[in-house]
Amino acid sequence: MTASHPPQVEQSASEGVTVNHAFEIRAATRRIGTHTVRTPFHPLGKDVLVKREDLQVSGSFKIRGAVNTYLTAARERRERALVTVSTGNTGRALCAIGRWFSVPVHVFVLEDCDAGKLDDLRRLGATVHVAGRSFLAAGVMAREFADEHRMSYCSSGADWDFLHGLGSIVLELHDQHPDLDTLFVPVGGGGLAAAVGTAYAALPEAGKPRIIGVQAANSRPIHDFFHFGRSTAEASPTMADCLAGEPEADAIILDVARSVLADVVLVSEPEIELATKHLASYGITVEPGAAAGYAAHLAAIGGDGVTGKTGVLLTGMA
Repeated sequence: MTASHPPQVEQSASEGVTVNHAFEIRAATRRIGTHTVRTPFHPLGKDVLVKREDLQVSGSFKIRGAVNTYLTAARERRERALVTVSTGNTGRALCAIGRWFSVPVHVFVLEDCDAGKLDDLRRLGATVHVAGRSFLAAGVMAREFADEHRMSYCSSGADWDFLHGLGSIVLELHDQHPDLDTLFVPVGGGGLAAAVGTAYAALPEAGKPRIIGVQAANSRPIHDFFHFGRSTAEASPTMADCLAGEPEADAIILDVARSVLADVVLVSEPEIELATKHLASYGITVEPGAAAGYAAHLAAIGGDGVTGKTGVLLTGMA
């Protein structure tokens, strides 16, 4: 799908259908309500509000999209099994769904995936497949596996059903603090940033804050695409492993980034570490990637700064 302007109703040339994002986000919000929680959005100190998706069911925002994807998928496929590629949070979300609906879950991971995350996924009931050294390769293998076995593939970055579920965050943000001026959103595969940006563009009641995507400087494909139209730097390891790697080839963020995001900025490893420790001093324990938006906020107030009321999405627990 493509969008050259902030989308409310979008035409898909490839599928020949029209998507009303405002309608779909509201429908998804109702659909997933009994399986998710309304997370707090509260001040942290005097400078910023934090949206606590680390307190969400399964430990991250991903459950919003995963539930909506499951409930809208073809019944035959979803009842057979669920398949995804994940470093942790999408896999955890699907494991929760697997337990609720008694459905097998297959998670494809990278060869260098943290051993603790592998053990966690297996403990939660997933069958884990080690597949390749890149998300692109693992994603191809996961899709082929799902198609071969007629299972339901769940993409957190290339599926509008998933993104419409994530868009429910924006309705909550508006209800909790409708007068935001700036919102920092961590960016890995780009699904959350695409969903939040699209939701703010599509929902007339939600306001129009500046949406700033935040990537780890060591893994920056969306930043480079946004600013230069292509990747310009080779990725290196980052403590924010949930933000690492290339987006899927058909990731929606690649279509909508320039129309729904005001900017995409980078944060360094020391800045991510500082932000994680700063949050911990308030009793908030999140994984480093989840602190990327807060790291950008700290960097902003130490530099040119941002004006007005600022929000940060804290995307997942440690």
